[in-house]
Amino acid sequence: MFFFFFIISVIAIVIHVFLMKERSAKKIVGVILMYLLAINVGLSSIVSGVFHVFDGPATAARIGWAPGSPFQYEVGVADMAMGLVAFLCLFIRGTFWLAAIIAESFFLLACMIGHVHSLYISGNLAAYNIGPNIILSDLVMPLVLIGLYIIYKRMK
Repeated sequence: MFFFFFIISVIAIVIHVFLMKERSAKKIVGVILMYLLAINVGLSSIVSGVFHVFDGPATAARIGWAPGSPFQYEVGVADMAMGLVAFLCLFIRGTFWLAAIIAESFFLLACMIGHVHSLYISGNLAAYNIGPNIILSDLVMPLVLIGLYIIYKRMK
């Protein structure tokens, strides 16, 4: 799922930058950050949450978890809430982006710790526990968002 939303983000970024009348490095970094937040994190988190809530047993199996835990509903709702906040970065700017990055990064990095813990404790090698999608979405993307935001704020 990460790659699908990443491709959609890249397409949106390219179109937006192409249509910009005035381009600057800061504006381009802002566009990249906005679409990574809104699409790659926002929409993908909403979709992930929908799968946790409405297709819980199958989603649990893909992650290597035991199906039937009521906590999966809570994770799904949290995913959807975080996704909504990230998606709203399309419409709300300023420090809202920072709040979205902090909350989403904390959530995703904590999820990554949980996935690594599951690998360490039970040897869970399921693709949605420790595969490339999870590493990219739960580890790499938060670090990219934090880095891009720092770069964006330091640019003149």
